[in-house]
Amino acid sequence: MELFIKAVHQYNALEKLPSKAGTKHDLYHSERHFLDKIGDHPGMNMTEFAGAAGITKGAVSQVVKKLENKGLVKRYKSSVNNKEVFIELTRDGRDLYREHKKKNEETVGPLIKELGKYQDDKVDFLIAMFTWIGNYLEESKNQMKAHQ
Repeated sequence: MELFIKAVHQYNALEKLPSKAGTKHDLYHSERHFLDKIGDHPGMNMTEFAGAAGITKGAVSQVVKKLENKGLVKRYKSSVNNKEVFIELTRDGRDLYREHKKKNEETVGPLIKELGKYQDDKVDFLIAMFTWIGNYLEESKNQMKAHQ
């Protein structure tokens, strides 16, 4: 458990570090992931996006506003339903998305190489454990909220 908690803390610390990523603005790890999600799922409305990202619509709105101010995304309303709002990448956003995808491939390369050393059943076990841990943490969060 200590190793898992240490890894979580290290990841959380990484999430808090802003970086220059081909833009004049600092982007946080979460903002870069957000851009990836928008780029990976073009044409998604805000509600669908919140569901896919596992966050609230309010949180989506906050991050979208930050990214709009940086000129990386824009919102637009549906021509069919005026209440339906969509998000898309701007030209700068698409350039950054492509750059980040390339960087991710380079960054994840060592992990893929390491996992390639193990038999499929061992990797499957690791995936199953991370899935279980994610579900366990989500359930724990829901229980804590219920007791507030």
